[in-house]
Amino acid sequence: MPSPQASLCTVHLGYLLMLVDCMRQDGTDVDTVFGHDYLATLAALDPNTRRPIEEWESLVEQAQRHSERDVALRMAEFVKPWDTGPIGFITMASHNLREAAESLAQFYNLLNDVYSLDAELVGERFEIAMRALSAHHSPALERLTLATMCWHARWLARRADLRFDADLAFDTPSPSLVAALQKTMGGTLTFNAPRSCLRGPAEYETLPVSRGDHGVQETLRAQLMAEMASLQDTSTSFVHKIERILKPRLESGQVNLDEIASEAGVSVRTLQTRLEESGLNFRTLLDRMRHAQVLLYMGDADISLIDMAHMLGFATQSSFHHAFKRWTGMTPGQYRKQRLRAGISNRANAR
Repeated sequence: MPSPQASLCTVHLGYLLMLVDCMRQDGTDVDTVFGHDYLATLAALDPNTRRPIEEWESLVEQAQRHSERDVALRMAEFVKPWDTGPIGFITMASHNLREAAESLAQFYNLLNDVYSLDAELVGERFEIAMRALSAHHSPALERLTLATMCWHARWLARRADLRFDADLAFDTPSPSLVAALQKTMGGTLTFNAPRSCLRGPAEYETLPVSRGDHGVQETLRAQLMAEMASLQDTSTSFVHKIERILKPRLESGQVNLDEIASEAGVSVRTLQTRLEESGLNFRTLLDRMRHAQVLLYMGDADISLIDMAHMLGFATQSSFHHAFKRWTGMTPGQYRKQRLRAGISNRANAR
């Protein structure tokens, strides 16, 4: 039975339950591996419970002793989009892989608060990067996250041939694990990287998703935004603390670094240092929050593009357009028209 240590980093209970189910499906006697009483305790917990990351890592270590394959990579093949609840359904309801990746990045912290995800265009490549939210690093969770994104992208796009390059922020593992990672990702692997990330050609982002009902997307997004707000209200993460301070100021355009540091009870230098420990700086965090918020605004037809620029704290309309095109590869007008066309199509199909 695992004996987790107290931790500020947590994962959703689903991580533990899916690991157990994965091992059970592979024919492992999970009662022997994890203990019958412990499994009964897990099964009795509220489905929305969060557990210390160390507890999940302990389960992975125990499971690894009874498996010839890497347990994290095996889990990635086992988990289907709908296993992650509303987050999986909103990726299935996306119009293309870019939108699916953005939704995953926006709501990833509902799954764990060990990392955050950034999805953006970098030159001619589309990149999804993991940023640590604390000093805790989990190679197993990094492998699970990146591998799951590979398999789900192929499933959503109905393209088994998609290949991804991966940077991995841990030492070069055993040759057998390198081979397994290569088989999963399909592209070039780089180890000892500053952060773990997945890259694919820019054209991958426009691949259509035809796995679900696009018409439910805004309902799912509203539900997930409410869950994210509730999570961040109680999170002890320093990054989430700064996000809580930033959000009301963002909408009023009053984003002042000195004032935010003062409200957080730290000096500007300390604030910047603490963010750097998570692979961020203040400007990057502000940019990420604006990106996440504008996707919600785009679903509200009553908010004009000019209002969006003001509500996100941009000084000019042109600076808003420049930032939006950097985030999505499209202008705000093009992006909104695409969503409106999809919405009209969905309504027509519903009739």
